[in-house]
Amino acid sequence: MTMTLPLPDSYEEIPYTSRPFVQTHPDRLATIATLLGMDPPPVAACRVLELGCAGGGNLIPMALTLPHSEFVGLDLSARQIAEGQTVIKSLGLGNITLSQMDIMDIDHRLGQFDYIIAHGVFSWTPRPVQEKILAVCREHLSPNGVAYISYNTYPGWRLHEAVREMMLYHTRNITDPQTRIDQARALLDFLADSILAQSTPHASFLHSYVHYVRDRFVPEEDDAYLFHNELAQVNEPLYFYQFVERAANHGLKYLAEAQFQTMLAHHLPASVLSRLREMAKSTVELEQYMDFLRNRTFRQTLLCHQEVALQSKLPPERLARFYVASSALPDPVDTTIPDNQPVTFRGPKGDVMTTDHPVTQAAMLILSRQWPQAVSFDALYRAAFTSVYGRPPDEPSPLEMDRQLLGANLLQAYGYNDDLVELHISPSPFSCRVTDHPVASPLARYQAANGADIITNLRHENIKLEGINYLLLPLLDGHHSPADLVDWLSTRLQTGEVSLNPDDQIRRELGENHWLPQIVNDALQTIASAALLMGEPDEPDPL
Repeated sequence: MTMTLPLPDSYEEIPYTSRPFVQTHPDRLATIATLLGMDPPPVAACRVLELGCAGGGNLIPMALTLPHSEFVGLDLSARQIAEGQTVIKSLGLGNITLSQMDIMDIDHRLGQFDYIIAHGVFSWTPRPVQEKILAVCREHLSPNGVAYISYNTYPGWRLHEAVREMMLYHTRNITDPQTRIDQARALLDFLADSILAQSTPHASFLHSYVHYVRDRFVPEEDDAYLFHNELAQVNEPLYFYQFVERAANHGLKYLAEAQFQTMLAHHLPASVLSRLREMAKSTVELEQYMDFLRNRTFRQTLLCHQEVALQSKLPPERLARFYVASSALPDPVDTTIPDNQPVTFRGPKGDVMTTDHPVTQAAMLILSRQWPQAVSFDALYRAAFTSVYGRPPDEPSPLEMDRQLLGANLLQAYGYNDDLVELHISPSPFSCRVTDHPVASPLARYQAANGADIITNLRHENIKLEGINYLLLPLLDGHHSPADLVDWLSTRLQTGEVSLNPDDQIRRELGENHWLPQIVNDALQTIASAALLMGEPDEPDPL
């Protein structure tokens, strides 16, 4: 059972939604590589290649925040390349090129790249193209470069394949792409309704899978994801160990996962972990067994050249090279640093970190106030030490006990979940400070001005803005002061172009001169906290 549309035509008919993927950003790849003992090329001046770049939704934000780096995107779809080129021209970016090209046509003329990205491509292409992707990584990756390749994995995809084949069978005689999508959804609804009263393992799986597809592939937004993933002409999962073996055939070796925390087994009981370590003879074997236990369906693997030496141990002193960020809040939120008492910090998704080390407690409180901006480890240590002892450290030394403990605790939290602690090799490319004439990301302004539902922030994330925040965003071009924004908003309220939500209506009754400046100020603070304001090249560390 295959699709009736040839591969290039399918992307012309149903363009793939082009968005950023934070796990592919050079900062993420370089951070993990550095943690594992590599010396990757500097992110601020690197060359990046993306295979299957779609409309540049992943590369364009990188090019915006890394003006001294060069970005090249290749895709088979002429329509999507043209869409991306329109955005690039509108933003005036000169460090990025998008080209229509078949991966099979890549040759030596493309040159070397420090970071190579292939997200959502490998499993969805025929075997010769998969081998070509690995060959491109070997031949075009710089000596200390990092390649990112995502792919569907077994054993988790065994069950997914069954439902995919049901959808392919149900739509086998349909040629119109949108009708195929609609009928695939209809089949899922039929399956879900038909097994409501059943309690068999098969019914339980179908029920959870249907909800997974419904939640992930929202009809109005993600028909393209359903079409190009579940209904794709090619969707070839493989086991993790098989991918590593095939990469090795091209002179590449396993570095890590882009979701670093998934490599670690801390979520497993100690007895299970002990048995795993007895069974596994290597990192690859250990992770393969963990895939069996977790029924893993998807991997985002980082590769490097086989000649590169790696270090499996992560010494705390290595954190001196990094910037640290955390959205975790103390629980309860009004916690102050107690004497010799543990304090718990809770991430947005519920993960917790508890520590009785005063300097770590102070550091986490500082990070929660600075979020989303990252702080250099050295500055964080000095500020936390000063907060606890009332004076700065005498001579900061990598061997100083408080510094060692802080590094170890932050590293442990990062390894547990980056919902608790983030590490970055580069400073934040945004500012949380609202200036007299604030400047928002040119890409975000372009997206808002053109009615995009999803905005790309300067953390390389997809976010949604609503109401006044969304309306003001295109005006943050460095030529409008908060007072100008108040005048603009006042005029449009009077003409009826802008309406108020109930809370703002209450403010209006208190008097326009008082509430309107406050609304604008609140909006600017919201925009700043969403990492949408451009930072200055020489902006000092926030501490």
